[in-house]
Amino acid sequence: MSTEASSKFILDVRLIGRIISLARPHKLLVVYSIILTILLTILAPIRPLLVQYTIDHPIMNKDTEGITFYSALILIHLLLNSIVLFASTYVTNLLGQKVIKDLRSRVYQHILSLKSRFFDRSKVGMLVTRSVSDVETISSFFSQGFISIVGDLAQIFAVLVVMFLTSWQLTLISLSVLPVLLIASDFFRRGVRKSFQTVRSKVSQMNSFIQEQIVGMEVVQIFGKHDQEFKKFEIMNREHRKANEMSIFYYAIYFPIVEILSSLALGLIIWWSIGFSTQASAGLITAFILYVNLIFRPIRFIADRFNTMQMGIVSSERIFALLDDITDVEDEGTEVIKKIKGSLAFKDVWFAYDEENFVLKGVDFNVNPGHSLAIVGATGAGKSSIISLITRLYECQKGAVLIDGIDVKKIQLNYLRNQIGVVLQDVFLFAGSVEENIRLKNNSIDQDQIKKAASSIGALSFIDKLEGGLNYDVKERGVSLSGGQRQLISFIRAMAANPSVLILDEATSSVDTETEGLIQQAIHKLMINRTSIVIAHRLSTIRNADSILVLDQGKVIELGSHDELINRKGTYYTLFENQYKSKMD
Repeated sequence: MSTEASSKFILDVRLIGRIISLARPHKLLVVYSIILTILLTILAPIRPLLVQYTIDHPIMNKDTEGITFYSALILIHLLLNSIVLFASTYVTNLLGQKVIKDLRSRVYQHILSLKSRFFDRSKVGMLVTRSVSDVETISSFFSQGFISIVGDLAQIFAVLVVMFLTSWQLTLISLSVLPVLLIASDFFRRGVRKSFQTVRSKVSQMNSFIQEQIVGMEVVQIFGKHDQEFKKFEIMNREHRKANEMSIFYYAIYFPIVEILSSLALGLIIWWSIGFSTQASAGLITAFILYVNLIFRPIRFIADRFNTMQMGIVSSERIFALLDDITDVEDEGTEVIKKIKGSLAFKDVWFAYDEENFVLKGVDFNVNPGHSLAIVGATGAGKSSIISLITRLYECQKGAVLIDGIDVKKIQLNYLRNQIGVVLQDVFLFAGSVEENIRLKNNSIDQDQIKKAASSIGALSFIDKLEGGLNYDVKERGVSLSGGQRQLISFIRAMAANPSVLILDEATSSVDTETEGLIQQAIHKLMINRTSIVIAHRLSTIRNADSILVLDQGKVIELGSHDELINRKGTYYTLFENQYKSKMD
């Protein structure tokens, strides 16, 4: 065995061990599976023995009572075998379903714990494949793979022992075709394994592509990219079909070969018994015909089950690779701050999304509790990056972000994020009711709080006009609402939570002038005695902020109140003058 093959074998053994360990919480089902497998192994060679004895004794002696008795025994055996087979199939499948239920929850919980940086470089379709179809494949590892293979091998061994004890000559005759069968099975296993791996790869690619296209369907349609995107899909779809065709080809060749070899073994038994043996009885010949079926039937499927198990191993390798990636798991922190006072500070903060190209370079500023800070600057200056660092969606490479004098990295995430209200420019709404999107599973927020928050920004009438009010179904991504309506819901969401720190990122960019006026009044009320960070391109909306920070290419170039910055006649003055002139024009 080559070094590469040896390493692969060791890796597979380790993965099998990890997969089997997933069944540890369901030990009772594992015990039942083992007991039922042993029972099936014991029952397998009994029927041929009963048939042999019935033919050679009661039937040959025309013993009516004996025929009736042994026929009844054969019938009881068949019923008992069917019951045990049913129980074994049910238990092993139930075990597989329980394992994947636990594993899918574990995978999804792990995904929820990952940093934003991980999602920046990972395709959504790939994560969907890991969470759904890859996990489902591991179910087959238990129900149709490992346990079935162990049971089949045990049955083959038990039947062979009985065959050798009964007639070693007929046993050797029966097994004379086995070398050819083993070669065919190995060819089938290798071919199907390769095609299945290709199929899994193509499925993952198609999931990623389709997910991306559906999310961006509006862009596809507006720019008339239908034909171009369809051609890309056709190529992937064709490759997926070809991979499946290869597996179909191997199945189409393998099973007829097994049938031919099985029939050949039966023919050899009859030929040898009639031509060369004087002691082979009719019962013995019949029994060996049944023995051959008991051996060839599991061998017929064992190669396929090996591939099922192999696909479970391949899927598990992908899943465990995801679960083992703890470098991207968010550090929960240890500090508990049940009520944030609102002091916020950036101390020489350097931050890059790719660890190299810094978008924030030595940023320093302080915000006192209950005060407001507005951040302005050109696109790409680093405004949204500051928000991401405050909420710990990302973490800075150098420096520190402090809340109430404590590094945000040390604060437990649930306490940190539950006390920060964020209204983003791009509002995401989940499929469900308006109330569910405002509450976001925070059961401490009741309908009275929601209505009070809606009333404070003049949005209660808008909600009352919706069919069902707070129970109105906003559909996936909020497609049943306008951009302004989605923005209003995001404001109500932030206000109802009554956060200690409020962050508004271009929060009024998607509303009309009339609605913006209402929101500005609500924002003013909400910002009273609450630390607020406001990002806005419309400088007229932030002139009342306690201080204004001007960013340019990731650096703080100006910091002060509106009047102070206007008097300095620097960058902020230029920006304000340009916007004022544009408005006048």
